[in-house]
Amino acid sequence: MGSLEGKVAWVSGGSGGIGSATLRRFVKEGAAVVCSDINDEAGEKLVAELKSAGGQAVYSHCDVSKLKEVQASIDGAVSEFGRIDVLFNNAATSTGGYVADLDPDGWEHSLRVMLTAAMYGMKAAVPHMIEQGEGSIISTSSIYGLVSNAGNAPYATAKAGLINLTRSAALDYGRKGIRANCICPGAVETPMLDAVVGLGLKSREAIADMHALGRTIQADEVANLVLFLASDESSAITGQAIPIDGGLLVGCDLTGVPPMQ
Repeated sequence: MGSLEGKVAWVSGGSGGIGSATLRRFVKEGAAVVCSDINDEAGEKLVAELKSAGGQAVYSHCDVSKLKEVQASIDGAVSEFGRIDVLFNNAATSTGGYVADLDPDGWEHSLRVMLTAAMYGMKAAVPHMIEQGEGSIISTSSIYGLVSNAGNAPYATAKAGLINLTRSAALDYGRKGIRANCICPGAVETPMLDAVVGLGLKSREAIADMHALGRTIQADEVANLVLFLASDESSAITGQAIPIDGGLLVGCDLTGVPPMQ
């Protein structure tokens, strides 16, 4: 028996990176899954892979910035599989610039995809979870929900807001058997990290060297944390923002003393 046997999970941003790694992990642990995304080709290819491995999986085209599409996708998951046990708000976008130079439309889109969309997911899934008497809500925040950097206000603001939205949901619904937590990844080997390296300001090696582990994080490692939070093994954990950053945020080097090699 897998740790998610009999459970149903809905994952936004499911077609690549952390989302696809998590869906593979969920299916391996016995969950029926819904891959929600706007990248239809990648999403359908992933679902075909999951099915060929014996998993229960469906693809759902869903623009998470639109409440009607999120509601329809989650209701469709319940219609297909009879329940929803895990809501994983994982969709993300990327835009940036110095604060006074930000494009208002880009700002609004960033907050809608990474913050408002999580509220939409909760709005659609929580009534089903209340009826069941249980559920786990997991959202992908970031180390940039805990700290920030120059030129990154839309992303960092959305991710910080997501942490307190999660805390609010944990308080609102804890007595209904529903838990809510955030993960806060650091530099994960995904297309988003490729885009960061592509800016040409820091090499992949320099980014890896900033971590206490001396390396970046693999998507499968993040999926393991999501699996833990989705499973009953984390039954006493709610309202938390959990870094998974390889020790990226634990130090501040003012001395230049090198770590042991």
